[in-house]
Amino acid sequence: MRGKLSGWAIFLAVLLLLSFAATPSFKYSRTADLSLMAVRFSLVILLSVLVVREKWKHRDDPDHPQTTPGANDTILQRFRRWYYDDRKTPN
Repeated sequence: MRGKLSGWAIFLAVLLLLSFAATPSFKYSRTADLSLMAVRFSLVILLSVLVVREKWKHRDDPDHPQTTPGANDTILQRFRRWYYDDRKTPN
């Protein structure tokens, strides 16, 4: 239940920011635009860093010690499993 409540709180906060962008006042719409752009830019940077980290960790370098595929889950694998509500299945 707690996860659903936090999801709704985030959703309502985004709706609040979007409603500020729809107001005729320039100050509020500019603030809402800048805040939404900052959130989007932060998410793009975070996902880019995670993807580059995973690619670097699993690169095809013969001198680099490889980890076994099922040994440790990566952040992106855990996020994908959480998003799709999958169970962890052994290979």
